[in-house]
Formats: sequence, C-alpha cells, structure tokens
Amino acid sequence: MEKMSLYEYEKYKSAIIAANDSEDKEALRQIQKQLIAKYGLDNSDVQYLLKLFKYSV
Repeated sequence: MEKMSLYEYEKYKSAIIAANDSEDKEALRQIQKQLIAKYGLDNSDVQYLLKLFKYSV
C-alpha cells in the first residue's frame, strides 16, 4: 500500500473535521472508503484518522 504524505494526512484530517462539524455522515463514509482503498487498514495514520470520526458510518 501507498504511504500517506503529510499533505494528504492534513487534507483528510481537515475533511473529517468539516464533516463532523456539519454532521455529514455520507461525507465521512466516502472519506472512510477512500482511506481504506488507498492506504489500507494496517496504516497507522488511517487508524488514527478513523478514530477522529464523531459518527458511526
């Protein structure tokens, strides 16, 4: 799997925070799909970012 750059990490983190703030569960679902497809669940950055989700998707 691909390694996540700092830029990508910050981009995803910002998107997650915005989706949490607007209670947009569909956006969170799409972010989750992208993260897992691109980086896999074994990636520690992905695991941390998924923990930032306020809502179950």
